[in-house]
Amino acid sequence: MRISLYAACLLFGCLVSVAGAQSLRTVALSGNAAPGTNGNVNFSGFGFGFGAPVLNDAGQTAFRGFLTGDEVSASNNSGIWSEGGGDGLALVARAENVAPETDGARFSSSEFGTPVLNNAGQTAFFGIVQQNTEASNHNRAGIWSEGGGLGLALAARAGNVAPETGGANFSYFGFGIIPPLNNAGQLAFIGSLTGTGVDFFNDRGIWSGGSTGLTLVARAGNIAPNTGGANFASNQNFSTPAFNDAGQTAFFARLTGTGVSSGNDVGIWSEGGDAGLTLVARKGGVAPGTGGANFSFGGFSFDALVLNDAGQTAFTGFFTGTGGNSRNGSGVWSEGGGAGLTLVTRRGFVAPESNGAFFADFTRNTALVLNGAGQTAFIGRLIGTGVDLNNNSGIWSEAGGTGLGLVALEGNVAPETGGANFGDFSNSTPVLNGEGQVAFFGRLTGTEVDSDNDRGIWAEDPSGILKLIARTGDMLDVDDGPGTDFRTISGLSFAGETGNEDGRPSGFNNSGQLAFLATFTDGTSGVFVSNLVAIPEPSTLLLGAFAAAWMLVGKRRQSVG
Repeated sequence: MRISLYAACLLFGCLVSVAGAQSLRTVALSGNAAPGTNGNVNFSGFGFGFGAPVLNDAGQTAFRGFLTGDEVSASNNSGIWSEGGGDGLALVARAENVAPETDGARFSSSEFGTPVLNNAGQTAFFGIVQQNTEASNHNRAGIWSEGGGLGLALAARAGNVAPETGGANFSYFGFGIIPPLNNAGQLAFIGSLTGTGVDFFNDRGIWSGGSTGLTLVARAGNIAPNTGGANFASNQNFSTPAFNDAGQTAFFARLTGTGVSSGNDVGIWSEGGDAGLTLVARKGGVAPGTGGANFSFGGFSFDALVLNDAGQTAFTGFFTGTGGNSRNGSGVWSEGGGAGLTLVTRRGFVAPESNGAFFADFTRNTALVLNGAGQTAFIGRLIGTGVDLNNNSGIWSEAGGTGLGLVALEGNVAPETGGANFGDFSNSTPVLNGEGQVAFFGRLTGTEVDSDNDRGIWAEDPSGILKLIARTGDMLDVDDGPGTDFRTISGLSFAGETGNEDGRPSGFNNSGQLAFLATFTDGTSGVFVSNLVAIPEPSTLLLGAFAAAWMLVGKRRQSVG
């Protein structure tokens, strides 16, 4: 699909928009005025550790920012901004402003979670309100959303009644929670419970819903479907759910009760089928494609669960038994092919384009993503002849249309870096968009690489060729006008680990636009959107040569030197 769209533009020509002709757009810059604030108030930064900017298919961003200026103090110096309203960047919520539907309680500073942004331009986020006469310690946490279409509203709050629990109240949602938000404005989240009828065995659950109300998806102590009467266990043993546009969730959970032992106490459930919540895979069950081995090992047994709008899941997991030993005991499974759960690859299989190395591991520090076409991309580790600590990880994708293919390999030359090599991918954050393009944050090693220039963001163009979006140590022109303002990048942040249909934050949309946060050596920082690998929108037919020339003259505000 990605190749055909690109080829169509080359053959017939595309009307390139002004935004498409420019390769970089500055959304917000420290030192510039912060919208929605009174007086002389500017952005002071955007804060690493508090989430990278997120991006929707309309090219709109949302992010958390920090403030400086008139009457700015530690109690009101942070907020969330979004372009989702369609009228440019606007304030969604600010510390010390009244939090909707809280009887006057005010948002607390430094405690906004990373926002999620859907294609309708709506945000959702976790927040804390200040402890005062309107809020005591038991009801400070909440989740707010614009998903109802009527502005920012409270979705759930500690101290409020939790639906379908017989009168129990929410007690907390977990600090830093990022509630998945779908394009219908619905969200999903894990909540802890307190109050009537609540004990250690039923004090946690998963809810989903929108403006018409929340529905209980699963609760500790309730019967887990397709388990012969076992119950969902508590002790914080639900994973954060994936959530698609159909309002369906998928999650891991532990089990307790009838017939449960250490050999079958973990499973994956999904609402993606036509029969409501059903079991997808369970520890102790047969692992497809393994010749009869069973899902097993310690811990959760499964990892990196993802979901798309077709209700298909994908995950990584361990297995043991027939065909499952120290050489081939972990793998990647997916329902993306449309024929039920199937094996994508496993430990001991040859890794494509790796000089004959074998896959070794997919479940430690691994990011797996699934897009709307049912294609997966993931980080894998390698073993075999010639494999050492300098070349034992990489990113692979099914999006090329010919099966599993290599995107980037540790030890291989990283494009547009002057000969530097990709380093370890264990902390990378890939995104696989709907057109099959992969983007990721990566590290570098090799000649002339040091701590000042060893990080970057890469993305595939529409034909599958990797392009460098930004690299530390390089210079970026942050001026959107005809002038120039070059600053040296000291840090980068990118929102990854999604296939853009699981409700999770994404920095890479289905048009190939990429949002990132950059900090600079002069202490400034900014939020940017790159169009370098964006897929042109076919429009009025123009001569192919004219369209190509137009793209070439577009000012490339990218890395230089």
